[in-house]
Amino acid sequence: MDYRKNSGDIVGVETIEKVIRQLMDSENKVRAKVKELQEKSRRALMEGGPSFNVLGHLINNIMDNIS
Repeated sequence: MDYRKNSGDIVGVETIEKVIRQLMDSENKVRAKVKELQEKSRRALMEGGPSFNVLGHLINNIMDNIS
C-alpha cells in the first residue's frame, strides 16, 4: 500500500498501531540509530565538542575583525 499524499488509500488504526509499536520496540534498528545520532549530537554541542569549538572560533574571528 502506498501511503503517500496522493494515494487515496486510508490507513487503518490497526496498521498505525502496529507501526508505532514496531518503532517503540527497544530492539528496533531505527530507534537504535536515532538514539546513536542523539548521543553524537549531544556530544558535538557539549563544551569541548566540535560544534562548540567551531562556534567559539567563529565568534573570536568576528570579534577580532570588528576592531
